[in-house]
Amino acid sequence: MAAMMLNQHSTTGFYKAPVCKGLIGTMFLTCTAIHVPMMTHLRQYLSCQIPQILSSAQIWRLLFNRLTFLHTKDILCSVLVIYCFRIFERRMGSKRFSSYLLGTCTIATILEICTVLVLARFNIDYHSGGYLPSGLYGFLFPLFVNYYLDIPRITMSNFLGMSVTGKTITYLLGLQIASTSPATVVSALCGIIAGLIYRANLFKVQRVLRVPDVVARCCDKALGWAFNSNEPKQQHMGATLDIQRQEQAELWEQQYLYSRAQDFRQVRGQGYTDRLIDDLPADNGLMSYIFRNRRRQGDGSMDVEPSNENIQILVDMGFDRSQAVEALRTASNDLETATSILLRQ
Repeated sequence: MAAMMLNQHSTTGFYKAPVCKGLIGTMFLTCTAIHVPMMTHLRQYLSCQIPQILSSAQIWRLLFNRLTFLHTKDILCSVLVIYCFRIFERRMGSKRFSSYLLGTCTIATILEICTVLVLARFNIDYHSGGYLPSGLYGFLFPLFVNYYLDIPRITMSNFLGMSVTGKTITYLLGLQIASTSPATVVSALCGIIAGLIYRANLFKVQRVLRVPDVVARCCDKALGWAFNSNEPKQQHMGATLDIQRQEQAELWEQQYLYSRAQDFRQVRGQGYTDRLIDDLPADNGLMSYIFRNRRRQGDGSMDVEPSNENIQILVDMGFDRSQAVEALRTASNDLETATSILLRQ
């Protein structure tokens, strides 16, 4: 699974995603430090008991509690999720993305504290005496809200009658992170609610909880050399991980169809090739769609105007509005095909 998500055809590294790179680096450094025998005493600083920090005003423990996971499986799953979610940093920009993480993590932490106190009032103890689970729940799970609402769903295969996409794998990773204990389930739900609150901009949280420009510039100058990545040679920017996989599969399909057409053209002539293309089975591939589109251009059945919803989805993905409209017209308002057309441009 990791190889599929991190292969050369589906990624462009951490180019324009220094914050995601920094999150992964900080998480690994912290995890390594607390597992080194000489530094195991640092593990105590990751523990955060709500009644204790409120009575002793040790609010700094909340910050350390958010730095890393204690379980290896959570760390590996979170690395894959962060790597997938780096598309949001490229879309928003590092400063706005940092403000998003700051805002959602603050809201999620407040919700967690309130939840622990409410459960304790009803004598329900999911947190082993009020201890918050250590990890990046307030950073990761709010992003699942944007992932669900903003990233197009592209079917890759079907299993037992259910559609399987690249997004399915990401959701399963999120479930794996959240299912460690009842306390982690609460943390994950608080993170999702925080994402909804920040997205709806309730109580003007987007204006209040944001990174100041001065802090952003200082961090860029001080740490930019360590977290900035070089521009990749193969450019697939402006697309999600599952769209890039779909694009690669369609390129293979295109090469295969062209190869078959050339072989039959040489043996049987052009007329037989045209009949061969007309007899191809219908599927979700771009090339077969284009062939069907060409066959029906004459009767005007493919003149479908693009919907405002599909146009906005492509614009939010980083494509120019005029190009998005033209691609949707070519694809007869089919979002998956229009996305593939824009990627090839």
